[in-house]
Amino acid sequence: MSGFEFLNEKQKEAVTYTEGPLLIIAGPGSGKTRTLVERVSYILNKKNVEPKNILLATFTEKASRELITRVSENIKSDVNISEMYIGTIHSICLRIIDENIEKSILKRNYKVLDELEQKFFIYKNLKRFESIEGFENFFTEMNAHNSWKKAGVLKKWIDKINEEKLDNENIKKSVDKKILYLNVVHERYRELLFEENSLDFSNIQLECLRILLENEDVLEKIRKDIKYVMIDEYQDTNTVQEKLFLLIAGEKKNICVVGDDDQGIYRFRGATVRNILHFQKNFKENECKKIELDINYRSNKDIVDFCNLWNNQLNWDGWRYDKNITSGKDRINNAFGVVKISETLEYKWEEKLCRFIIFLKNTGKIKDYNQVAFLFRSVRNFRTLRLIEALEHRGIPVYSPRSNLFFKREEIKFLIGIFVMIFPQSTEVIFTKGYGIEDYYKECYEVAKKVIRTDEILINHMKSIRERFKDDECEIKSPNFLGLFYKIISAGSESIRKYFNLTENHILKNRSMYNLGIFTDILNKFDELCSLENMTKTNSRKIIDYFFNRHLKFLIENGMGEYESLREYAPCGAVSFLTIHQGKGLEFPCVIVGSLEEYPTVEKDEKQMKLELALTKPFEPEYRIKEFDFWRTYYTAFSRAKNLLALTCIENSYKPVPSMPFKRVYEELKDVSDSNFQFQKLNFEDVKEINIKEIFAFTSHISLYNLCPRIYKLQKKYNFVPTKNKGMIFGVLVHETLEDINKNIFMGKNLDFNIIKEKFIENYNNIYKKNRVNIEKDILKSGEESILYYYKNYKNLFDEIKDIEIKLSFVEEKYILEGIIDLVVEKDGEIQIIDFKTGKRNENEKVYINQLEIYAYLLKGKYGKEIKKGKLYYLGEKENRITEINFSREKLSNAIKSFNDTAERILREDFECYFDEKREFCKSCMIREICKNEKIEKEINNIEENSDVCR
Repeated sequence: MSGFEFLNEKQKEAVTYTEGPLLIIAGPGSGKTRTLVERVSYILNKKNVEPKNILLATFTEKASRELITRVSENIKSDVNISEMYIGTIHSICLRIIDENIEKSILKRNYKVLDELEQKFFIYKNLKRFESIEGFENFFTEMNAHNSWKKAGVLKKWIDKINEEKLDNENIKKSVDKKILYLNVVHERYRELLFEENSLDFSNIQLECLRILLENEDVLEKIRKDIKYVMIDEYQDTNTVQEKLFLLIAGEKKNICVVGDDDQGIYRFRGATVRNILHFQKNFKENECKKIELDINYRSNKDIVDFCNLWNNQLNWDGWRYDKNITSGKDRINNAFGVVKISETLEYKWEEKLCRFIIFLKNTGKIKDYNQVAFLFRSVRNFRTLRLIEALEHRGIPVYSPRSNLFFKREEIKFLIGIFVMIFPQSTEVIFTKGYGIEDYYKECYEVAKKVIRTDEILINHMKSIRERFKDDECEIKSPNFLGLFYKIISAGSESIRKYFNLTENHILKNRSMYNLGIFTDILNKFDELCSLENMTKTNSRKIIDYFFNRHLKFLIENGMGEYESLREYAPCGAVSFLTIHQGKGLEFPCVIVGSLEEYPTVEKDEKQMKLELALTKPFEPEYRIKEFDFWRTYYTAFSRAKNLLALTCIENSYKPVPSMPFKRVYEELKDVSDSNFQFQKLNFEDVKEINIKEIFAFTSHISLYNLCPRIYKLQKKYNFVPTKNKGMIFGVLVHETLEDINKNIFMGKNLDFNIIKEKFIENYNNIYKKNRVNIEKDILKSGEESILYYYKNYKNLFDEIKDIEIKLSFVEEKYILEGIIDLVVEKDGEIQIIDFKTGKRNENEKVYINQLEIYAYLLKGKYGKEIKKGKLYYLGEKENRITEINFSREKLSNAIKSFNDTAERILREDFECYFDEKREFCKSCMIREICKNEKIEKEINNIEENSDVCR
């Protein structure tokens, strides 16, 4: 439902000004998301455009999902939202690459490396960069004393070159030898990356831009489709991103950017505040309209005034937009809106903060600890960690997922200890090599030893695994590390169940399950990095050595965060400890800002700073960059508060603390212990719930849930990575080759058996590079034969192809359904849909039919005809390959009802199910022993409860 009438006048103007460039400067809490959502609705309804004509981009996955949810609530349910280019900038770029893959340097099934995978990729190829002239000179006086740190330094500069879209030819003209070395490194790195059919985050947008610049036909089609471009958080964009969006907007210039230069805090990730400050200079004078959203509906007047004071005490000399932010919020807290909480000794400071929070809770001023958030520059330093300990010691739970405590958690030490115990090579490979990590592994060993002391089931289970490694006659010792993890878990013993809890849902109460999910991701990435399917007689010693003494060692020394939920940024029952950057975009009733000892300095050595300035010309004056970034960072922190903002520190006149930048605003504040501070007038709002709809896909969600609710919970809630399934990978290979065939038929291109065979082999090679799983030759041969049979006989299946791989979405009140139809065809004057199955006909056919019925429902009206027929095509069958389906309104209605029932069960987290010894899936399931034991425990409890009733 539209909320246009509830907007203020400037917001309404921003919504209705749709033709031509528009710059929206949106201060904190000014309703920019609401404005963007209404703008999308206005364009769809008033401008009579299709969803595919709109591009709406933001930065974080959380912001993206929230935008998708709110847009879906504001448009008609029959609008196919999947056609809209909406999401993170990187996801939109990936979509453009996928839609034009034939124009890309990449092939199908390319892999996107995350930051950690990218660093490991560089580390693995470091010898290639060492051989380039200038390697030693480049790292002179840089803080990179080992190969892992050198990989990190190179990653940073490679990303810098990509984000700034620095031209290699221009870099070559430099006289700086370090820059010339970086240029060769960058070129070599991209060659290696594309050889592996991979892409890192900074290259995603670069490859998307390259495709558009070098292919006029693609750019013309994109411009024809996308008529309105909207970019959120524009102050966080980099040079490449701005070029990309201006290019897409083209001569229509219907581009709207929204942001706040005062919150431009991501320079270290390549962002430049230049983009928002000079946006109007991309157009003729007075061509680009500027609208300021300057009413803050989030914060009390005291907080807004304090934020204005903070910014106004610095002479910006024209390097920001002048603003006069006012509060549009009804006052709830009638005490001071901004205070300080200070002491001169650390233990007194900790005690004061604890007493303040306990007082708020005990007096009912706050209903939940999650109404309070601490914001620091870093949550990893000793003082912050000691404060966390002090709060938890006094019974105040703390949520701090980025404090690098992952490898200090008991469940992770337990698992690492179990791995150490299983390998006979541990003593020689892990404890005597002298890599400086032995003490941690010994600690893990002791934790595991203590936990399993009386667990005969697990001990015997581990012995059986260990014996295979000791047996010289045994060729295959075990599956890869991820497979070995599930082998350990499958024991289902008391020790395993201590950490493996499928009944508790709260993030903090079941941290162990979320952390185990992260651990499976670590193991899976290691297996992929090493192309490891099995540990064998020949590779096991080398693999174990590399895992413990390189891979895991680097992760432990680097530190890792714990699970963060998209929905619960402030979990119930806990005070949040967040970095200022982590808190950006969030809001809390009470915000306590620390790190007041900081100065406007950078955390890099002088050599690196000089290199950066030589490589990229700064937008702002070099001598003021540190100062501007400092002010913007703390402005962002202060503006998170809704009802009360507190500045906190351990005062020290010698250092001094607070530092000079804070001194003026800090000294004017009243302390919470001041007699004039009226506690009785304190009032706080609840934490705002983030409205994010679930997005369900039929195969990966509904079918998985129907197969087993517990496995669904394991994979979708706790993010456990499943082991590689050769059947599924084979299915992808066959599906993609069929898609290639159908596209060629659709476009009238020449095809023959040899071309198809070559495409089949190419697809398999690319899938292998991504998944590192071999498929047996006889299986590949059967897949090739079934594809060739399809091509030979496709004319019996349809007269004409209407569409291939159609993406669909269906918006419900609580969720969005997404799906992909393999093929839409016309046969004998009727529109039909076809779904390909790579296996044989099986007991799941009713589920497949239900899936097609839902797709037929979603397609209604698209082709001007009712879809009355569908086909399931089984490539694994030698005869009788096709199941024909006749659709009716009653069947379609029943299919939607069945889907809704399943979706509702998922949404209310109904994951209860138990081991069924008659069911084949249960017999081979990796968690069968856990389910068996829980079933027995429940039966015992029921007997005891009934006995009590009888008494």
